[in-house]
Amino acid sequence: MKKNKTIDNMKAFPKVDLHRHLEGSVRPETFIEVSKKYGGKLPFYDLVNLKPIFQADPDCCDFKTFLSKFNIYRDFYESKEAIQEVTYRAVKEAALDNVRYLELRFSPTHFAANKKFNESDVILWMEEAIGIASKDYNIIVTPILTISRDFGLDLAAKTVNLVLGMRDRFFCGLDIAGNETISSLKPFKVLFEKVKDAGMGLTVHAGEAGGPVNVREALLVFHADRIGHGIRSVEDEALMGMIRDRDVMLEVCITSNLHTGVVKSLNEHPIKKIKNSGVPFCLNTDDPAVSALCLTDEYCKAVFDFGFTVEDLNKMNLSALYHSFYPDKNYLNKNLSFLWE
Repeated sequence: MKKNKTIDNMKAFPKVDLHRHLEGSVRPETFIEVSKKYGGKLPFYDLVNLKPIFQADPDCCDFKTFLSKFNIYRDFYESKEAIQEVTYRAVKEAALDNVRYLELRFSPTHFAANKKFNESDVILWMEEAIGIASKDYNIIVTPILTISRDFGLDLAAKTVNLVLGMRDRFFCGLDIAGNETISSLKPFKVLFEKVKDAGMGLTVHAGEAGGPVNVREALLVFHADRIGHGIRSVEDEALMGMIRDRDVMLEVCITSNLHTGVVKSLNEHPIKKIKNSGVPFCLNTDDPAVSALCLTDEYCKAVFDFGFTVEDLNKMNLSALYHSFYPDKNYLNKNLSFLWE
């Protein structure tokens, strides 16, 4: 009974999610429904066969397999309506989990790919859907532009230049994702400088499948404001000190780290070391549909497996709000910070 009560409390607890990919937020059920309404090819049209293709297998965890889950997504979207539907639902599902502030990252290239839509049109469609869902469910959503190291500099530059050239810029930050073990970030430095000069925040996937050297590079060479994952920073004590001194937040995603095979078991996850180190961090979902979870599940792991208290969670969320890329921090503080004080 006590455990059930704690789960209910965590469900009701107001949350911040700074690291959630829209591409990985579309659940198999949603794919089937959207396909029936708007078209879109799927390998199967029943959940029994579709789930194993889209969702991580806890018994087969490695980084390459996890990333392969996204291959089929890029060939799905047939229309504006399909793109807006999955976007709206992603925001709705976060809000129903009592996420009060969400940074939703995505690549317009991903959603435009199948029908070769104009990416600027895709951005406007998604902006509209996010705006409607935000109002319908009383959640503040900040969009983050994602580029991938896996598809090369030319494509990433095209997307970044497009976004920076739009009259009313939609995105408040840039994220670079992909397989850090096989692709260098150095060619992308010029893009990082452009977005920083434009006043956007920068978060870099590093220290996940790759080692702490990648986090050090993200800080010293690219001047990242936050690190996506970054859990392997604990292997380098001096680096942890640098992260703390520079007040750079680690966007930690516990279950995702298990599903990518970066951490072999829950007991081995370094979240407690990170918390005790004084380094800024927050808990996030990463790809909730791929990992079949919600942020409440991550909070329950923090409480039951790592001894987090409500005070810890309050402190963490206030820190996440402080490190957010939302352009008006005074507005956030006025409208949200009281939830965790």
